Amino acid sequence: MKKIIWLLAAMAISSASFAQLEIGVNGNLATTWLLNNNVSDQGENLNPVFSTGFAGGVLGTFFFTSTIGVGAELNFSSVNQKYDGNITDQMSFDAKDAVNYFQVPILLKLKTPSGFYFEIGPALNFLSSAKGEAQSSPADPDFDYSGRNIKTGLSTSVTGLLFGFGGRFPVTQHLVITAGLRFDYGLTDATEEQTQTEFTQNLLDENMGVAATFAHLDQQSNFSYEKTTMVTGGIQIGLLYAIGKKQKEDSK
Repeated sequence: MKKIIWLLAAMAISSASFAQLEIGVNGNLATTWLLNNNVSDQGENLNPVFSTGFAGGVLGTFFFTSTIGVGAELNFSSVNQKYDGNITDQMSFDAKDAVNYFQVPILLKLKTPSGFYFEIGPALNFLSSAKGEAQSSPADPDFDYSGRNIKTGLSTSVTGLLFGFGGRFPVTQHLVITAGLRFDYGLTDATEEQTQTEFTQNLLDENMGVAATFAHLDQQSNFSYEKTTMVTGGIQIGLLYAIGKKQKEDSK
């Protein structure tokens, strides 16, 4: 028992000697996807297209040793998914679902004296807004829309697993720039399963986007729901200011 008490005391002393708080801002430019088996099975009628989005906000990290810390962020995150496809043999279309979230990652962060960092943890994404647009060719006013509110059929929150890695580059004694890669994989469904009656009514009300609509339709247009997975990945840049005990970093 005494050994355990001495061990805990030693850990507390060690944490106190290395305690440091980092605050800052970060930004992320990423490719974004809303992946669904129903969409993938539509063939030339519907194709997901490479899309990009942005995430950025403020962060704080408490390092309780020289290498290990826990951080939290408050970000605005845009997840866009573009589509193209064919309505008929003579008519094609382009569409886009633009979905915005307030994102709260809670991350375990590791850093090394050489300047490398790694981060991993859950990211909570809370739906804030969603807009849709579609354009047919040749133009059909009965099909085309812009600025449509498409929150119906989207989950109000998505829990993801976020991880990233990269380098830390000291600018001054307290100021650090970070640059690396960050990925977010949705663990929970980005769309909501509806009953066939609810789905039919929402189609008539024209308040769903492509992702929510085709999550409920198989290749033969039969009512059949599949989960939608949100995936993002891209370049992460941060500017950090350290408060507390100085920790030497070498960006070699």
